[in-house]
Amino acid sequence: MKRALFILGVTVLCWAANAGEREVRLERPWGTLSGTLTRPDEAGDAVALLIAGSGPTDRDGNSRAAGMALNTYYLLARQLEADGIASLRYDKRKIGNSPDTTPEEALRLNDYIDDAAAWVAWLRAEGFGRVVLVGHSEGALIALEVAADDPAVAGVVTLAGPGYPMDELLQLQLGNQLVGYDPGLLLRANAIISSLRQGKTVAEVPPALQGLFSASIQPFLISSMRYDPRLTIRRVRVPVLIVNGDNDLQVVPANADALAAAQPAARKTIVPGMTHVLKSCDERDLQGQLRAVYYNANLPLSPELGPLLRDFIDGLATPPAPQR
Repeated sequence: MKRALFILGVTVLCWAANAGEREVRLERPWGTLSGTLTRPDEAGDAVALLIAGSGPTDRDGNSRAAGMALNTYYLLARQLEADGIASLRYDKRKIGNSPDTTPEEALRLNDYIDDAAAWVAWLRAEGFGRVVLVGHSEGALIALEVAADDPAVAGVVTLAGPGYPMDELLQLQLGNQLVGYDPGLLLRANAIISSLRQGKTVAEVPPALQGLFSASIQPFLISSMRYDPRLTIRRVRVPVLIVNGDNDLQVVPANADALAAAQPAARKTIVPGMTHVLKSCDERDLQGQLRAVYYNANLPLSPELGPLLRDFIDGLATPPAPQR
């Protein structure tokens, strides 16, 4: 389904003249999205739109609510800048400098998709000929959805993106975490997931699962479960690069395999040692990774990631201008 795109207005606050970074704002019907546009001195016509993953994750890849300092998207922007590629990273609605008074229970995944599509239109208006969608985790599904409806996008990169619907992914994730820890809690979680998959909210949620299935989040989860990344990627007609790490415990490499099987024209790379947050780690259990990676903003990105993105983006052709 084609989505109507409209931009009510744009306010730009410059941090630096000509090159470097500047704060940008995009007015939406519900409020204002804020982002950071990074533009190297010798940038060409390509720009990467960095789309964040799930939860209260800001434009830099940090979660103040969870106390996690990762700087993943900030580091991605720096890497792209070093390779002569512009980027835009932004705070999702209700996060950071993108305040939104809409109740949390009214938020749907489609809202995030529409916001990303609006940024694509804004970047084209800025003069970028090649807009490349780089989505991480849930952001990868958002990127694929936008590209499926917009053939003038130059390409898509999915970073640790889901290859299965949300309900199946949650069951896999919780199964890995709870099967040996609390089988009873796992059964309760699966029952909640089954109900949400049918579009039914659940009134009683165990305290240990409140962070994942709170009443205000359930409508968003229901909306997310209606998307199957395998069906979405089949509709994408632009080049796609699928990247996962073989040490990703949240979105395991089988997700990349599922995406690649659904879209044989896509390129797939599994990066050795890379975790879900795009940084390398020797730890092979979740607690070990939390200690070593998830609270270390100074840890660099996996060294293979930068060249993968650079080579893919540099090889993309400029698509025809979208028809008005």
